Amino acid sequence: MQRLWGRKLNDLAFAEFLQILKWVAKKKDKTVHFISRWYPSSKTCSNCQHVLDSLDLSVRSWRCPNCSKLNDRDQNASENILSVGASTLGLGDVRLAMPAISA
Repeated sequence: MQRLWGRKLNDLAFAEFLQILKWVAKKKDKTVHFISRWYPSSKTCSNCQHVLDSLDLSVRSWRCPNCSKLNDRDQNASENILSVGASTLGLGDVRLAMPAISA
């Protein structure tokens, strides 16, 4: 980020960062889609959509009481955000791209 804009990301106001993000996306014919900040992405199981009543910030992984899947907090939240964003755009089921492996 510093290389792109000449200053550190934490020096920018968050609203300014979002404006720059939208501008770059528009320039590259991409879209930026926002989901509700109150969506419980960390507390929702990405496998069965079960929502926990509460989840402390110190808990980094948790087991779903419904389907018994072990969820890493950040990975689970990213999968939920991807699926919610894709469904609101009408893209249906979106699969993550496989990373290229270089030898």
